[in-house]
Amino acid sequence: MTVAVLGHVALFGILSVGFLATPNPLKLKPTQIEVALVDSVSLESTSPNPTSEMPAAKLSPVEAPVEPDSAPPEPAPNPQPIAKPQPAQPKPAPAPDAAKPAPKTPPKAAPAQAPSRPSNRPVAPTGRLDGLLAGINDKPSPSKSVTPPAATAGPEVKAALSAAIIRQIRPHWAPPSGADSDKLRTKVTVRLNPDGSLASAPQVTQTGITDSNRAQADLARDRAIRAVKLAAPFKLPSQYYDAWKVIAPVLYEDL
Repeated sequence: MTVAVLGHVALFGILSVGFLATPNPLKLKPTQIEVALVDSVSLESTSPNPTSEMPAAKLSPVEAPVEPDSAPPEPAPNPQPIAKPQPAQPKPAPAPDAAKPAPKTPPKAAPAQAPSRPSNRPVAPTGRLDGLLAGINDKPSPSKSVTPPAATAGPEVKAALSAAIIRQIRPHWAPPSGADSDKLRTKVTVRLNPDGSLASAPQVTQTGITDSNRAQADLARDRAIRAVKLAAPFKLPSQYYDAWKVIAPVLYEDL
């Protein structure tokens, strides 16, 4: 009930405001307009402020499109496909030249025949005795040598032979002592047989003799001959006999 009353009051208020805002029709008077009738139209403008400027162009009733503030982005160019390198085509083989006549080669001389060599193949026995006794006679051979052929001795072999001779003489050598006895050098030269025994009497030569050691020199001579004789027969390699068939060892105090 209260709500209905309030609704009617609000509606009455709105209608009252609208009625008061409506103008009074009695106060609305029309405005008179003066019109002049003339026989002709003047060629000059009767505008109070005539001007020679061209009238402004009328605006088109159709609105022009709004121009954007910035230029539209240019469309990206279409990427062009990259051409793949094509494999090089094999060059055609050159046409064979016209058949050329083969150069004439001089005829080769026939190779000389090599002398025939005796065949190493075993010969089958034939049962014959021809040639079996060829080269055999009833005369004895003049050679009676039973030693092997001599071998050539080089410097190293000769040095080894000298050391072997001294090594076999040293146990029998007793040098004299005294003034200047160390200066004495006694050389004994003797020829040997192939079996190492003495083939000749020893020959002695001395160096380094002074007035002080002259008595010792004679003693050293006798003792050197005695040492060589006691060392014989010498044990030396027979294949080098030509290198030791004559020996000449030098004996001294510090041997």
